Amino acid sequence: MRMNQIYLEPAALAEVLGRPDVRVVDTRASLADGPGGRDMWAAGHVPGAVHADWIEDWGTTVDGVEGMLPEPEEFAKAMARLGVGNDTLVVAYDDNSLFTASRLAWALLHHGHQRVAILDGGFPAWQAAGLEVSTDQADGRPEPRDYRPGAPQGMRREMDEVRALLGRDDVTLVDCRMEETFAASEGRIPGANRLPSPSLIGEDGRFRRGEEVARLAADAGVDKDRPAVLYCGGGVSAAAVLIALRDAGFSDLALYDGSWSEWSQHADNPIQRHG
Repeated sequence: MRMNQIYLEPAALAEVLGRPDVRVVDTRASLADGPGGRDMWAAGHVPGAVHADWIEDWGTTVDGVEGMLPEPEEFAKAMARLGVGNDTLVVAYDDNSLFTASRLAWALLHHGHQRVAILDGGFPAWQAAGLEVSTDQADGRPEPRDYRPGAPQGMRREMDEVRALLGRDDVTLVDCRMEETFAASEGRIPGANRLPSPSLIGEDGRFRRGEEVARLAADAGVDKDRPAVLYCGGGVSAAAVLIALRDAGFSDLALYDGSWSEWSQHADNPIQRHG
């Protein structure tokens, strides 16, 4: 893999399965009217994959907002429990939305872990390729590793930092919520441009690439030469947008971790209403 290569095809993942320096992480999460992520993992997963829920296994709750990125020491403990070491190539996958896999990839990149990839197309792509599916429950009990996070890479923003960006024209705020979620809310963070996360995922469940991503971003007013801070409802789907933009050559990107879930619950935060 190239240092900046983030997407991994099913066949490429199959070639490296079983290597001691590779850890596959199934990040599938609970669906509103379907099985939970761990149940989906138990029913079938990439051989050797451990399951990790972004809220229960490596997230924390802050002021009622679930799934926030924990302190580096706690994040390190969570990665160690998953069998991730500092030299590990972490390959994350979920279903074909690619959202929770992207959040884990973002968290690792923020902590300076460069050996990270996302299975493009998720578990459906693995199945469609006719590759082996495991139901071995022992895969969920990996041998713990020693993990020490690196210095933060500036890819995370807190609420006070976002407040300080309001009204500035040297940084772009990007609202990545899906259309139905956006429409059902009170509005947006003032001045935020709209780049809905599903627009960067193709009908085949794979990330759009290169010039297509750059065009969609430009249409949304997101410039490669200007820093961008992305948010969504809870800091998950915006992570997929961040990954797609990063792959397309955007470099100064950060995720507002608390996103709309945090912003909207503080009465003193301004809101740009619909209309």
